[in-house]
Amino acid sequence: MEIEEFGYKQELKRSLTLTDLVVYGMIFMIPIAPFGVYGYVNAEAPGMVPLAYIIGMVAMLFTALSYGSMARAFPIAGSVYSYA
Repeated sequence: MEIEEFGYKQELKRSLTLTDLVVYGMIFMIPIAPFGVYGYVNAEAPGMVPLAYIIGMVAMLFTALSYGSMARAFPIAGSVYSYA
């Protein structure tokens, strides 16, 4: 089923690339992450801070894939608040 079957007409140009999204995510994650988490993680697991971020990234990837599946299933239903 395509989105056009619901009478939707795209009005805005989609222009974000994968690089744009990665940089956007890093901008929000990097400045605040060390203040609240770095000291605690470094004390508990010395030298393993990058591994902790990689594990967190994997968890966030599954969440992103879930949102992608919901957006494909319900393309014009809304955003996150529609699934609550």
